[in-house]
Amino acid sequence: MLLFKRHLNLSRPVVSTLLLALMVTFTTPTFAKSPVSVETISMAPLGSSILLHGTLYGKQDVTLTAGVGGLLTFVVEPGSTVTKGDILARIDTLPLELEQARQQEMLNRAKINLQFHKQELKRLTQLAKTSSAAASQVDSVKQQHDLAESDIQLAKIELRVIADKIARSTLKAPFSGVVSERFNRSGQDINRADKLVRLIDIENLEARFYVPVKYLSSLDNGVTLPIATSNTDLSSRVEASITAIIPATDPRSQSFEVRATLPKQTARKWAAGQLVDVTLPLSSGKPELLVNRDALILRKQGVHVVRINEDNKAEQIQVEVGKGQGKYVAIKALGENELKVGDSVAVRGAERLSTGQEVEVHMPSNAP
Repeated sequence: MLLFKRHLNLSRPVVSTLLLALMVTFTTPTFAKSPVSVETISMAPLGSSILLHGTLYGKQDVTLTAGVGGLLTFVVEPGSTVTKGDILARIDTLPLELEQARQQEMLNRAKINLQFHKQELKRLTQLAKTSSAAASQVDSVKQQHDLAESDIQLAKIELRVIADKIARSTLKAPFSGVVSERFNRSGQDINRADKLVRLIDIENLEARFYVPVKYLSSLDNGVTLPIATSNTDLSSRVEASITAIIPATDPRSQSFEVRATLPKQTARKWAAGQLVDVTLPLSSGKPELLVNRDALILRKQGVHVVRINEDNKAEQIQVEVGKGQGKYVAIKALGENELKVGDSVAVRGAERLSTGQEVEVHMPSNAP
């Protein structure tokens, strides 16, 4: 019993020491540095884009009409692939050939008449020198001679008109392409200017789309635009070059037409009339301070970023947020605070940081 008491008395100082150590451990504040990841502020013109919808057209697409009236004897089938100069339609030329033969005889008749008046004029001119013929007779024959010459010229002109009609009775392809539509069939009588076929240019396609007029200053000829089908197949994407900007605004939609040409080597992968998505890149033009969106801390009193200074201490900077593109957003420091290119801002671990708090900086996320 005595031994137990002595042991208990010896243990009290030890227990007190242990209790004191535990109290110091739990009451002493820790000053561990908060780990953060940082990125640097950059400056660049902030680009953005809008998605527009357009339609593909052949640059030379045309609806061909009959050059002359008559009976159709041949019209090419829809879907036919033709090359420049191929025959698309024929019109019966028999009536024109008969008219041509008749006019040729009229020309021959005018030549005979001219020859007669030429001889008569020569004879009367000789007689007039000896006063054997009146001057009025000479004048009358000369007038008939001149009219005969005019008849010859008129007959020649008429023959040229008929020859032109015969040539236009055969419709030829003005360029290589595909016949997409046939409006009349062989055996029908047609009039001049009646539609015959529609020919589309599959080698030279262009996208036509309408852009809001407020973006007129953002466009220029030669600018390339990504064009893709309406599905998510990225392999169908091509770069088209703007070839025409038509600054005629539609009063209702307040938009204007833009045309962009597709590369020739990719034209056969597309179809005239196909709907496409056009990405129109935009730029503010003015360089702005850009930060990663993850650097923005949203609070009731506003938005701020946490700058990490050279002493690895945090500074809360109130900012105004501008436009964004991708993971970057434009910012502007508010009040007396300033931000500049190269400043480090926290993008991870900044939510609970306060001004003056020391941090442990990890390698910047956008460090080279």
